[in-house]
Amino acid sequence: MKRSNKQVPGSVESAKFYQSQYRGSTAEEYLIARGLGEGEEKFLPGYVGDSVMVGHEKYRNHLVLPYLRPAGGPHLVATIRFRCIRDECVKDPSGTYFFLSGQKEQHDSHGKYQSLPGDHPRLYNTEALIVSSPYIALSEGEFSSWAVELDGIPSVSTQGVSAWKDHFDRAFAGYEKVFLLGDGDEAGQKMNEKLASRLPNAVPVLIPDGEDPDSYRRIHGAGSIRQLLGLV
Repeated sequence: MKRSNKQVPGSVESAKFYQSQYRGSTAEEYLIARGLGEGEEKFLPGYVGDSVMVGHEKYRNHLVLPYLRPAGGPHLVATIRFRCIRDECVKDPSGTYFFLSGQKEQHDSHGKYQSLPGDHPRLYNTEALIVSSPYIALSEGEFSSWAVELDGIPSVSTQGVSAWKDHFDRAFAGYEKVFLLGDGDEAGQKMNEKLASRLPNAVPVLIPDGEDPDSYRRIHGAGSIRQLLGLV
């Protein structure tokens, strides 16, 4: 029988608990395959393995993405989100990850991402907002932030254009450029259009059809996002 931890989960406790299960897990394998493995020390991912905190049973076999506060300390983790990486959802019958062959993952009966009950939309990787830089990138989804940051560009992401809140606008005032890196699909185009209408310093960037910053860097190599943004 799979055991559960009896502690009622809070964000900090949960993040630490699941981070301890990350090494050697399918979550580590998944991120390495996506070309994002080197970001683990910065973003502190976790994995919901056999040992599960009370109330998190439905997240078993999910990757854990903590939302870290720049100030750190005992309140380092603002919240966590769960990302499904179950084999039946992310791999084809041969055991190959769908994304490696340009196919979409098959999360048919559930959302790809899940937030804690009662949580509200947040910006991810807010540490990027306190980096001294004339520019910042804004993308859709946590993995996109990882990819852009790995190319040395401060990057924040949203949980989708519908999750954008009015007060987020103020976080991007003062930059010379806010690069908008919506995915190469209709939703990404809508994100770029919406945020360009809200942020006067926005610079929409065209991502090739069917790609996102994460896949773009994986396909074209380290440094490719810097080249795409003209930062070379």
